[in-house]
Amino acid sequence: MLLRHSVIYLFSRGVPSLISFATIIVYTRLLSPEAYGQYALVVTGAILINAILYQWLGASLLRFFPRYLDNEADLLAAILGAFISVSLLVGVGGTLFAIMWWDFVWGGMIAIGILLVWTQAWFTINLEIVRSRLAPIRYGMISMLRAVLAFGLGVALVLWGYDAYGALTGLLVGFLVAGIWSSWGQWISFKEWRFNRELVKKLLNYGLPLTASFALSVVISSTDRFMLAGIISESATGLYAASQGLAYQAVVVPMTMVNLAAYPLILRTLESAGPDEARTQLRKNAILLLGIGLPVTAGFIILAPNIAKIFLGNEFQVAGIELIPWFAISALLAGARAYYFDLAFYLGKRTRVQIVVMGLAALLNVVLNLWLIPVYGLLGAVYATVSSHGIAVVLSAILGRWAFRLPAMFGDVIRLLFAVLVMVVVLFLLPTGEGILSLVLPITVGGVVYLGCVVIFNLGGVREVVIRFFSQGKNFYKSHQSR
Repeated sequence: MLLRHSVIYLFSRGVPSLISFATIIVYTRLLSPEAYGQYALVVTGAILINAILYQWLGASLLRFFPRYLDNEADLLAAILGAFISVSLLVGVGGTLFAIMWWDFVWGGMIAIGILLVWTQAWFTINLEIVRSRLAPIRYGMISMLRAVLAFGLGVALVLWGYDAYGALTGLLVGFLVAGIWSSWGQWISFKEWRFNRELVKKLLNYGLPLTASFALSVVISSTDRFMLAGIISESATGLYAASQGLAYQAVVVPMTMVNLAAYPLILRTLESAGPDEARTQLRKNAILLLGIGLPVTAGFIILAPNIAKIFLGNEFQVAGIELIPWFAISALLAGARAYYFDLAFYLGKRTRVQIVVMGLAALLNVVLNLWLIPVYGLLGAVYATVSSHGIAVVLSAILGRWAFRLPAMFGDVIRLLFAVLVMVVVLFLLPTGEGILSLVLPITVGGVVYLGCVVIFNLGGVREVVIRFFSQGKNFYKSHQSR
């Protein structure tokens, strides 16, 4: 079921992810580094506010939805009440901030940012309802609508000369329209207001520690952007954000797809079959996560020059060649922590311990950025990010053992690393060059070699899946021939 749902999420999230990837490619050609930096700062600010004030709602919804399948109206009433309350707070605070910060450029961008926070939060909550109902196809349709609208309208407005404002407006409209559509039929069980205070307290007890954790996680991945803008310039933020987005789209998004499919299954298994069966599901999840993340990361490290020259605009390429390998490593560490090691805190309901992990990592990130950016510039920021994510992985792995014991993965990881090593050796033996062919060839050859090693080493029992697939195909062919 995990593999089937992951494949569905791969296709349903694949198109939106490709569009997001295309957005970076197009915007780095249409926008200056300064304009791209302004766009990135507003988007990052909206993500940070969502992490602080809203994301705990989605996490609580996902965690408690399986328990309220027969009484979801109470849960939805609690979620909606909390959403309205938080949104009023954001509106008042954001308006005051916009008035105090008002200038010709940033005043309007802050106003758009407030609207972006609201629409993104509502969109995300509805997506989590869809995900909780194990409906990956609907999930993908909603995500595709948001991505297509954001990209199409954003590019059109940028071409008409609206620069960062145009890109932000496109994103805002995408969230707004997709959020309205995703609400259709989602709240049908919520026919009257039944605000359950005890349930809200339960959601708060589970979700508030996650608020700090989510916020600190975003701090690690976004502080560098704000500090680069303050210490160097908004153009530096633009150069940095483009390379970061490229690597994270390639590495983290596939891992996110696995988690989207796996986490609801893990929760239902834990509720219905107990911890041991949940660990079996967790092991499958981890093999799939690393089985995707490790080879993509290795490929980005080796092929960074070609990737930067093909996918980034001229003004962004030099920085991209230096930054992309480091961002690929950072993305792998972030994905492994968020989608595997941190699950111990959620499943063990010890989310407060996670605050310690992310707090120490975020503090290290800020200190390292203050120290390294003035000395090394863009590279200093990425060094700080990689170090912080590395520390977070180590702390999460150690402290998570006291919350929920994760399955042993040593043998699986060794086999995965060996498969990636074989792929890397083959990539180094291939001829080098420039242009799209010099990227397509190593990706194709490396992918075939890696998949062959995965089958040979029987990672995650994939050999049996392949044999069963060919056996079914052979039987189908024979039955067809006999007619």
